[in-house]
Amino acid sequence: MFGRIARDAFPLKRGEWGLGLFLYALLTLMVAADWVGKLGADSLFVKRWGVNYVPVMYIVTPIAMLAVSAMIFFFVDRVRRRTLLLWYVAGVTLLSIAIQGGVWIQGQLDYGWIVQPISYVFAHGVKETIYILFWVYAGNLYDAEQSKRLFPFFAGSVLVGKILGGAIGTGIAPLIHAENFIGAQAVGFMVCFVALALYRGLPEGHGSRLEEKRPKGFAANVKDSVDGYRAVASDRMLRTFGVGVFFWYFLMQFGNFLYLVGLDQSTAGSGKGSEDLFSQLYASVYTSSSLVALFIQSVLTSVLLRRFGIARVLFVLPLWYLATFGAAAWPGLGLTLVTGVAIQLGERIVIPAIHRPASELVYSQVVSTIRPRARAFLSGGVNAFGNFAAAVALLVGLRFADTPMLLAVATGLSGVYLYNAWHTMRLFGRRIFENLTSIEPDVRLSAAEILATEHGAVPGDLLRSLDGAIPADVEHGVRVALTRRGILAVAADATE
Repeated sequence: MFGRIARDAFPLKRGEWGLGLFLYALLTLMVAADWVGKLGADSLFVKRWGVNYVPVMYIVTPIAMLAVSAMIFFFVDRVRRRTLLLWYVAGVTLLSIAIQGGVWIQGQLDYGWIVQPISYVFAHGVKETIYILFWVYAGNLYDAEQSKRLFPFFAGSVLVGKILGGAIGTGIAPLIHAENFIGAQAVGFMVCFVALALYRGLPEGHGSRLEEKRPKGFAANVKDSVDGYRAVASDRMLRTFGVGVFFWYFLMQFGNFLYLVGLDQSTAGSGKGSEDLFSQLYASVYTSSSLVALFIQSVLTSVLLRRFGIARVLFVLPLWYLATFGAAAWPGLGLTLVTGVAIQLGERIVIPAIHRPASELVYSQVVSTIRPRARAFLSGGVNAFGNFAAAVALLVGLRFADTPMLLAVATGLSGVYLYNAWHTMRLFGRRIFENLTSIEPDVRLSAAEILATEHGAVPGDLLRSLDGAIPADVEHGVRVALTRRGILAVAADATE
């Protein structure tokens, strides 16, 4: 038993340890540095502007994220992935230094707080782009079998980074105060840049179209990007999965806003003391929930993926939101501290420990020519639309409705999200079946590898229709999956 737990916590095999541990440490440090900066940015904004302006930032931040997503979408197939990471880390370092300078200058003035909205948008934008670029890079390095083992492992580094960042933020708040946290973020990203520059043997991670003849001129480049968006949007499975990403972020913002309202009320007041207390409470709640999430990720996530499969694990988040929003909307219960924290734990525990690792594995069944752009579009574009829609809904709801009505709407949307997870499972199963007979060897092998845990998502009639059409290079994996599904006779016939 303990051996299996150890293998799940450290699933690296021979030849994977050096690069795997480096990427784990890199992602941990980037998340920790960003987490310190985010604590400072959130506390300064809430305390100097007021929590009622947070929904406004839910509108501004997605607009900025859409622009960043478009830029990543443009460059992801034109620049080597290692180079893209270096550019990103260097850019975050320089911008962090500039914003921290703005905070210092503004502190000498008696008017204006424009730096706080800028730092808020920056900190939240950095958080999302870390995930996009890291998973684009990692998704280019590992095949389906490695991804199933290593992606939950890397997801754990996100949680370790949050725990580390929360602990650092809590410890340094009395020493340097929350207004200097962006500067601390700059130091962390500078260390990441030096590590990336010095690490020898780090794969370049060529873009899938890097060696192709590139379009010339601005108009041609714009047309190429538009064609890329069209290719992603024309994929039926990705369209349905993208709807799920939209609801994921829409409902997450609802819970996050309710949490910030309660936290602001618990740290009433103004000045550095109130800002520091806000950042400390913020960090302590996130750190404790991240510890729980890390335990789940280390011990249970891989087991859940093996036992139930990716498609079924995607049901956990919508079920969580349906249960928690429903409890808060139930007459007689209402939005209490317990129900509010329960809703928030969807973002703090369920998403990082279970939902994100499973979601990243969905891309393994997307053809490699559009896979990086699909990640950039859905993780950087569709999620921004979800945040934007949540902001509009909150502003309208706070103006014309009461909290019970908002909770009832969120509960209903959670039910729609649950249906979307069921529809995604059906399409995911069909995609695996289609990929088994793809003309591309890497696509066939990926489908055969993932079929071992996802055979339950593939309709039985489709499996029976395989007959003798299974390519020889995936025959064994398909036979094993069919046997596990209880279609042993079909397996025998199909492989004779």
